[in-house]
Amino acid sequence: MNGEKITNGEAYPGNGKPTVPTYPGWESEAEVMKLQDYVQIILRRKWIVVVAFITVFITTVIYTIKSPPVYQAMATVLVNTQGKSQGGLLLFDPTGLGVAQNLNNELEILKSRTVASEVAKELLDQRYYENTKELLNCIRAPEDDPLNREIISQKELTASLFNTVEFEPIRDSEVIKIIAKSSDPRDAALIANNYAKAYYERNLRMSRTRSKAAREFLESQLILKRDELQKAEQSLQNYMEKTGIVSIDAESQKIIEQLANIQAQFDNTDIELQSVKESLDFYRKQIARQEPNVARIMSDASDPYIRLLQEEIARLEVEKDITISQNPDATEDPIYKEKLQRIDAQILNLRKKLRKRTNDYLKSVLPGQLTDPAKYLVEVKQKIFDTQIQLQAMEAKKKALAAVLADYKTQFEKIPRKSIEFARLQRARLSAEKLYLLVEEKYQEATIAEQSQFGYIEIIDEAIIPTNPISPKVRMNLMLGVLLGLGLGVGLVFLLEYLDVSIRTPEDLKKRGWKPLSIIPSMDSQLLSHNSDDKESIKLDKHLVSFLNPRSSVAEGYRRLRTNLQYARLDKPLKSFIVTSPNPKEGKTTTAANLAITFSQSGIHTLLVDTDLRRPSIHRLFGLSKEPGLINHLFGKNEFDEIVHKEVIPNLSVITCGIVPPNPSEVLDAPQTHELIEKLKGMYDVVIFDTAPVLAVTDASILATQVEGTLLIVLAGTTVYDELEHSIEQLERVNAHILGVAMNNFDIKRAYGSYYGQYKSRYYGYYGYYTYGHSDEKKSKKKKSSVTEK
Repeated sequence: MNGEKITNGEAYPGNGKPTVPTYPGWESEAEVMKLQDYVQIILRRKWIVVVAFITVFITTVIYTIKSPPVYQAMATVLVNTQGKSQGGLLLFDPTGLGVAQNLNNELEILKSRTVASEVAKELLDQRYYENTKELLNCIRAPEDDPLNREIISQKELTASLFNTVEFEPIRDSEVIKIIAKSSDPRDAALIANNYAKAYYERNLRMSRTRSKAAREFLESQLILKRDELQKAEQSLQNYMEKTGIVSIDAESQKIIEQLANIQAQFDNTDIELQSVKESLDFYRKQIARQEPNVARIMSDASDPYIRLLQEEIARLEVEKDITISQNPDATEDPIYKEKLQRIDAQILNLRKKLRKRTNDYLKSVLPGQLTDPAKYLVEVKQKIFDTQIQLQAMEAKKKALAAVLADYKTQFEKIPRKSIEFARLQRARLSAEKLYLLVEEKYQEATIAEQSQFGYIEIIDEAIIPTNPISPKVRMNLMLGVLLGLGLGVGLVFLLEYLDVSIRTPEDLKKRGWKPLSIIPSMDSQLLSHNSDDKESIKLDKHLVSFLNPRSSVAEGYRRLRTNLQYARLDKPLKSFIVTSPNPKEGKTTTAANLAITFSQSGIHTLLVDTDLRRPSIHRLFGLSKEPGLINHLFGKNEFDEIVHKEVIPNLSVITCGIVPPNPSEVLDAPQTHELIEKLKGMYDVVIFDTAPVLAVTDASILATQVEGTLLIVLAGTTVYDELEHSIEQLERVNAHILGVAMNNFDIKRAYGSYYGQYKSRYYGYYGYYTYGHSDEKKSKKKKSSVTEK
């Protein structure tokens, strides 16, 4: 039955908390309608979507048009790990920016300020584009530069390069892409190539660090030995000129040559020994640099015993700190001292075990099984061990050479005294000459070794000047503009829908368990309907469409409401009821007046009473005087017959409010009001009372106890759920009989959107909700127009 609450799947009139209907298959129906509900929400607020879409799309177009083109150039380099080692030892950069241990370190080197500064310096040195006198755009100073400079400084250019260049490793390879972006395609290619060049040269320079150190040492020794050779030759020449001795006997000459040869070998061994010591010092320095990282490497190691030792040491240190902080004044307490000593002893013991276990771990792991500092540390320690063995061998060789040299010196001393000075000078010259030749040979070898180090970076592809910009991407931007515009519009729609808690459609009422008694369409389009001459003679308000335009859809809505109210009670006919709403200006008075007209049109003797003692308006709708009225009669100023406006229209009488009392609630609850209402029920078939809103004042609640039912009016799109619920709760507190809810001023196209509005219009038209009389109106208008033409 229409207008009834639905509880537990059964429809019945009366009070009770409304619930959602449950019947077989209702879940599936809700799921089917869910998509339609979303579409309805979007169509209902379609202009928000349109405005948001147009705004975002136009903004995207303007942004795309005004954005300067951006070009991208790319160079690729290979980090050849097969060439990263030299002599079994990974090269180490003491500045921290040299050869890295893995690809991530290489990326950090590329991102470093040092490399960027080298690129900036190269660009500033180049200054112009190749074969032109055009200044590089990337080094131009801005037009509004306060210093009026032509080019920017190296520091500024270095900072700008950080935002210009990106580095991207290619997955599952050792190739790095150097990507440069610029508004000038020539700058993009130039920057990418200079980065690749600077990276390559830096790697080459750092790869030659160790060989360079050896070459510089031999170079200094070569200069020293050259000076010694020149001095020896000069001394020999001076002695020969002074004494006239130009040669000695063959045996003495042989001893001198052998002595010179042994002396040269001894000195060469000493030089090599110094070189080995230099290498040993180099390795030891690297050990000192890397050992602080051993703890971190060990914490990542797979040995659980090491981790447990570290955790236990940390626990004891924390325990010690807590003991000290908790006993600040117990420094002289023997028990306190004993406890701290015991903790310190445990920590010391554990540290010894950790050190031993760490050394064992490093010795047990192959160099290829560790990475980064741990791997480097193992290799350096192995190299130190090998170098120490080499050093011991060379010291033994030097000792043996020293013994042989002493023997030859003994033989040298046996040369005749006259020739001994000449022999000594000749020996010094020959020794210096042989030593010089040996050092020069070693120097040449070191120079070749240094120049043969090419690092482990290879430039695979140089960047070429791009021809097409990568940004702005017109097609992608426009697609994003469309998607963002639609997304923003739809998002705003659903946000507003979420924030909107008003009752907009009959389905909203049904979700709360109330089936609307009737849906009264918006009457804006019906207020301009043509009225006949006899109806114009009556001073009725244009909102009384049930009388002025009875074939309209609005009038049909009121007739449906009348029909549902007539059958709201099966036990006996409905004789009296009030019409109210949660809030003012929700159409209760207009509904009461039109409803009264429809009752009278069906031949029912009807009385409409204005009991809205706060803002009475029934008299204005029917063109009647407000006084005398109901309050005048209750106060004894006028007789009953004087306040009744009989037959305002056939079968309809009206009682206006009269004077506005200062205490409306007390007047409505007075005994004489009860008596009058009972009298009216006996005089008329149906008595309709227009009352004040429920939530505003208590008038409706008081009057609801004196009539047979209460009709609630909600304004579509304005009344909110909570207001309706609170109104029902307030009426239920006084045991009012709620006949049902009617929806007023319902605009189907606004509620459902254009497409669904047409669908729902046909649906409600079939069931008599909405469109009855529309086609007849159109036909009558066409008929009148044709008569006028004739």
